Amino acid sequence: MLQAKKSCDTGSLTQKLRRYSVDHVKISKEDTDRAKRLVDSYIKNEILQFISSASPLPISKQEYTGSLYEKLKTEAADEVDVMVVLQTAKEEVIQQDCGVPGFVLLKAKKDSAFQKYSDLNGFIIPEKLRASWFYGLVQKAVNELTAKSPTLPVKLEVRAHGPAVQLDITDKDSGKKLSADLVPSFQLGPTDYFVAKTYTGTNLPACDPKLLWRQSFSLKEKARLQEMDKEDHGCRHELLRIVKTMIRAEPTFAKLTSYHLKTVFLHYNSNPKLSWGADKLGERFIEYLEKLYAAVDSKVLVHFWVTGVNLLDNIPSKTLENVADRLRRILDNDKERDKVLKCQCK
Repeated sequence: MLQAKKSCDTGSLTQKLRRYSVDHVKISKEDTDRAKRLVDSYIKNEILQFISSASPLPISKQEYTGSLYEKLKTEAADEVDVMVVLQTAKEEVIQQDCGVPGFVLLKAKKDSAFQKYSDLNGFIIPEKLRASWFYGLVQKAVNELTAKSPTLPVKLEVRAHGPAVQLDITDKDSGKKLSADLVPSFQLGPTDYFVAKTYTGTNLPACDPKLLWRQSFSLKEKARLQEMDKEDHGCRHELLRIVKTMIRAEPTFAKLTSYHLKTVFLHYNSNPKLSWGADKLGERFIEYLEKLYAAVDSKVLVHFWVTGVNLLDNIPSKTLENVADRLRRILDNDKERDKVLKCQCK
């Protein structure tokens, strides 16, 4: 693998990255606090409380995840993920391997309330659970809230989002919108969570893909990422937010998702010898992009948590080659990098 030019002045690059972060990346504390207030006021204290009291299926808890809670949100505080974890008795629901890494089948006991949302073999159908149980509850909660408080300062809209339910909260004055993905979930062990997320793999599994439940590592990722700069006041959050913004700005990188970038970072940050002091931002930026380039160039990005899963499998080979070429130019050419970082530098 080629390396970025030795002449790169990482001290100067750190300054450029900081300017780029201030001008194009950072979300104001006001916006972040506003988003979290909306979550607390309308989702946590209203919608989910109503659902918990009205649901025929018992709900254990809710978990709030995503980049807003990992301190990795860029550009706007406008998205949040909420895992609505269903309560199950011991062995009421058991997981079965389906031959698809990262996915399982969930089978309900014959006398379980979840049989209502299962196929003839007892396997719980994510879409049926959403359509027959969850969507109607969320809509009813919104209807009750708007009827009770007709002068709400926000507009609430409910829509199906695969097996999940999307709740949009729009401020009537500013027009700013927060979208929350409310995802039915099961916890079948101390740290084993499974969520209703559509299977999008290219390999056709032996079972019906509509029965698959995806293992979720959102809470593990949140635990690793949320406070990762706390002890050494490092630049990890800043680095990843900068890269996310930079990647999103170019059409060449359209197929690279935030999860790809986060996975590369989790692998890279596993090296305990790295120094993350504020003055190391330029050096870490170059090294991180080299790791990203290596994955794209080899067309292999191994899932951080699941053995045998290549997160780049669904991206066409030619697209990956174009992405690798573009990353190489950014790494090797100071002027090209300055253009990406919107530096007015000669």
